[in-house]
Amino acid sequence: VDDEDRLSSVFWVDTRSRIAYNCFSDVISFDTTYQVNQYKMPFAPFIGVNHHRQSVLFGCALLADETESTFIWLFTTWLEAMSGRQPGLIMTDYDSAISRAVESVFPKSRHRYCKRHILSKMPKEIGHVFSSLLKTFQVEFEKCINNSETPEEFESAWQLLLDKCSLRGNEWLQSLYNDRKLWVSTYVRDTFFAGMYSIQPSKSVSSLFDGYVNAGTTLQDLAEQYERALDGRYEKEVRAEFETFYTKPVLKTPLPMEKQAAEVYTRKLFLVFQDEIYESLVLAVKSSLDDGLSKTFEVARFDEEHKVYRVGINIADQIASCSCKMFEFEGILCRHVIAVFKATNIFLLPQHYILKRWTKNAKEEAKFDALPSVEIHDNSRKGKKQYNLLYQEAIKCAEEGMASDHSFNVALNALREARIKIVSAKKNAINVQKLETASSTHYTDDKTT
Repeated sequence: VDDEDRLSSVFWVDTRSRIAYNCFSDVISFDTTYQVNQYKMPFAPFIGVNHHRQSVLFGCALLADETESTFIWLFTTWLEAMSGRQPGLIMTDYDSAISRAVESVFPKSRHRYCKRHILSKMPKEIGHVFSSLLKTFQVEFEKCINNSETPEEFESAWQLLLDKCSLRGNEWLQSLYNDRKLWVSTYVRDTFFAGMYSIQPSKSVSSLFDGYVNAGTTLQDLAEQYERALDGRYEKEVRAEFETFYTKPVLKTPLPMEKQAAEVYTRKLFLVFQDEIYESLVLAVKSSLDDGLSKTFEVARFDEEHKVYRVGINIADQIASCSCKMFEFEGILCRHVIAVFKATNIFLLPQHYILKRWTKNAKEEAKFDALPSVEIHDNSRKGKKQYNLLYQEAIKCAEEGMASDHSFNVALNALREARIKIVSAKKNAINVQKLETASSTHYTDDKTT
């Protein structure tokens, strides 16, 4: 609230989002570019990615302003709701107030800027150049930041761009250059983004709230619409879960690695990995260096011999690294390493290359250490643990119950029957406690008399 106790900013998060955060807190994005109501208050969601590569919400806020103090309040409140568990990586808009707040509240998290947000600010920051050289500048700029495979290539392309468009001395571009290691592709390829680097956060938000929230939405209606949008999102996740567990993907090769991936990955991630396996079939592998413990290979397509990727591998430990950095960036092994594995008789995916967050069991044993949203009479560690176990089992029943109409009826009846038994057991326990209390009181009265 403000100095006169009037509502200024509001934050909320639901229990399902808090549980999901415990599984997928490795990468989150925070976006303030989505304005939602007639007061033009920034609608600021925390967004992550689940094991089906679907956007998932970790909380939302309506902000009175975009000052450092407001962001610090929001981040501190959000972190408290998430049991103090800091994200592995937080991706934000290119904004100095947000940056200072992130540095203050999330000292253990890595911080990167959203590339697409930077692109969206171009018309405002360099409007005169942007309007006169719209297509040319945009193409050259994106080529510079996306296609430069090494820092040296980027430096050269950046200088050429400044000269070509007469932009030397532009303060905003100079600040972007100073922060290049936080957003330019070649500098962030070794940072895990879970596929979010290429997703524009505002588009993710739009897809989450499309049809639920618009410029005419009142503050009173927002929470209700938020719940509806969230329910729609969970329905999509349930459908993806059903497809993953109850249908079989079509294999394209006889390779054991493909069959293994089909068994462990969610359907969406399997399809991504399957493409890498399929493309590995057209790669030529050539040994370039062998020092006994490790080997280096040059990998290229048969029709693109000029574009060579280098893969270093320790065959004994089955550890490899590729110059494309796909595994570090997306958590999925690239076609170049797969080709080298085949060439060195490694036909199964080593366990250290299977990230749990992309597997079918990513949400299994999710730890929900946060204080539950309902009152627990026994607020001890034991009480919280018991609550967590019961909640997780109830969630599993709901997920399994969505598999078909029959399983839905079975799950619903079972849960209703279980609740009746629990209420009955609770009443019996209360009656026993009353009898014990009455008996103890009667004994005390007799003794006193």
